[in-house]
Amino acid sequence: MKHYGFLDKLEKQIDEILKTKDRVLISVVGKGGTGKSFFGKYIKNYGCCKFSKRNIAVIDDGVLWVDFLFFFRRTIKIKNAVFDELQPFLKKLSKRKKIIFYINATPWERISRADILLMLSTDENTRKKRLQQRYNSIETINKFLTAENITDYKIKYTYLVKGEV
Repeated sequence: MKHYGFLDKLEKQIDEILKTKDRVLISVVGKGGTGKSFFGKYIKNYGCCKFSKRNIAVIDDGVLWVDFLFFFRRTIKIKNAVFDELQPFLKKLSKRKKIIFYINATPWERISRADILLMLSTDENTRKKRLQQRYNSIETINKFLTAENITDYKIKYTYLVKGEV
């Protein structure tokens, strides 16, 4: 099991928020190929920090992944990328789900705020290899590689955590 160096800081921020709120929304952002979805799969399989995967929901690319009944996994697809503050997903979650990871490179299209903005990055060589594995088209790969670096994710957040994947 891999341990990401930024998880300790993330755990502290989650604990801080759970003192005053029932749930934590974490918006996971980064350039294409930085490992956002890979990190989401890690969270789905192992949980996050001291929090069990049973207390976590992951929304990636319009799909909600939740574990239930110990070893079953359920997916709920709501692809409408409309500004809805994730309400269609949140309505389907049990109260046990205390931590929601929303993975999206452009979160402002669907949400206005998150408790934590988790900004992921990776070195450019790794990123390029990941994009080459994912796409066959050189034009598509170059589009991602030359895309402008987004520094303002246009959502409000309480804490910013940066991490390398």
